[in-house]
Amino acid sequence: MESAIRYSRLARYAPLGQLLPLWQRSHCVVIGLGGLGSGLAMQLARFGVARLTLIDRDTVGFENLGHQSLFTTAHAEAALPKVQAAAQVLAAVNPAVGLDPQCADLSRHNIEQLCAGATLLFDGLDSYYTRYIVNDHALRSATPWLSAGVVRGELSVRAVLPAVTGCLRCLLPEPPPPGSVPTCSAEGVFGPLLSVANAIQLEQAGRILGGTLTRSEDALYSLCLPDWNIRRLPLSGPLADCPACSGRYEFLDGSRDAEASAACSEGRFELELGTALDIDALAARLSAEPGWELRPNRWCLVAQHAAERYTIFPAGKLVLSGGDSARLHAFVAEWLGS
Repeated sequence: MESAIRYSRLARYAPLGQLLPLWQRSHCVVIGLGGLGSGLAMQLARFGVARLTLIDRDTVGFENLGHQSLFTTAHAEAALPKVQAAAQVLAAVNPAVGLDPQCADLSRHNIEQLCAGATLLFDGLDSYYTRYIVNDHALRSATPWLSAGVVRGELSVRAVLPAVTGCLRCLLPEPPPPGSVPTCSAEGVFGPLLSVANAIQLEQAGRILGGTLTRSEDALYSLCLPDWNIRRLPLSGPLADCPACSGRYEFLDGSRDAEASAACSEGRFELELGTALDIDALAARLSAEPGWELRPNRWCLVAQHAAERYTIFPAGKLVLSGGDSARLHAFVAEWLGS
């Protein structure tokens, strides 16, 4: 009875009601829990999907609270990993959903494991290079994915249904050069537009689940404020000369690895030490030194010093925001003795 009441308003909208049983048997993967991914995860939980995998590498910061709908001030104060904060909220929204939070930096090395068994992939990414990895994986595994981007007052959405629609490389054969594409961190975003993009992604995903998305409906959807007309650019399905649609998965096979470091977010540097860390002991040492602001939790330690923010995970991964690789290595040498 409780389940019927929970979904009753969704079920009464006939196009969605017919699809709810399919949604509720699905395994959805949301890659990136920023503005787009937060909204998607919330709606998918409210649809009652069987399993919801959440993939993100970051912790919640105060800069996220204006436009990322899953997170609260308490999450930012505790510097929780986004996936853990999201799982707390979504479990309270719908405890029937099987939640699988994965605090990870998606790469060609782990995408097959993290996205195994997915019914649908949803892109909430801010990295074009990572999107090309997702595109290759989607085609190789025959998994549909819903890609979107929102920055400033502009949005774009594309559904990729392998062997039916074209893919990312059909539309954009090569990743744009680093720094050539506007980002939310640099140019901001009109937050409510994120929900519009989510609505298009979910409507297109429903067509895929229902088996009604055909090659003739292959299209790129876009909108640019203050013009509220959603434009639909018809596309023509897989291109004969597209490397990915032809089975050459260059972003998965390692041949494009040299581009990965150039595609990293500006001002963000990562290091894998390959050995476990005692973050409680590290926090105790840092707390004895002036100038450090510490936010420890059970999953990581966030240590802020002036403009530099270090996130240290017990498995031996470190992330620096607001510095450079030299500063990250200097931190390791000074505080971790290697």
